[in-house]
Amino acid sequence: MHPNGKTLISIRLDPDMLAWFKKHGKGYQTRINAVLRTYMQAHRK
Repeated sequence: MHPNGKTLISIRLDPDMLAWFKKHGKGYQTRINAVLRTYMQAHRK
């Protein structure tokens, strides 16, 4: 586990999706995490 409480994983993303997140600068992994969290919360029952 990472010191900030996150787990290091490997994930496969489409190249264009990764490029889109990266072009918005530093913190792209945090933004991907935020998008996934929003999706998770929207689909909880």
